[in-house]
This record gives sequence, C-alpha cells and structure tokens, in this order.
Amino acid sequence: MIDARRRLVDAIIAEIIEHEGTAQELAEFAHRMDVDGHHATAETIRATSRARRVKGLELRGNLAALAIADHEATEGSD
Repeated sequence: MIDARRRLVDAIIAEIIEHEGTAQELAEFAHRMDVDGHHATAETIRATSRARRVKGLELRGNLAALAIADHEATEGSD
C-alpha cells in the first residue's frame, strides 16, 4: 500500500512539473507573439497557459488532500 501511495504521489508531482513547465513556456511564447503584433494568437496561447497553471494548482490540491488523508490515517492508527 505504501509503495502504491508513493507511486501515486510521484506521478502527481511529475504532472505538476509538466503542467507548470508547459505553462511557463506558453507564457513566454505568448509574450513573443504579442511583441510581434500577433495579439489574438498571444491571447489564445495565454489562455492555454492559464489553463495549465490551473491544472497544476488542482494537482497541488490533490497532493495536499492525500497528505491530509495520510496524516489522519496515521493518527487514527495510534
């Protein structure tokens, strides 16, 4: 059970890193598009970047919920 939980946490952390990294890259690309005058394209890319950041935050929330559940489970077993 502990190994399965650890793999789940590791997978969530990897997803957080992926989403946040992609969000940063998209934000930088949107900025370049905006500077080049491609404002509509930049806005679309920014929206995608924001969606990735939101997904990262959701995953962080899931990770926090798992930590709380683990803490409650260990307190209950005492």
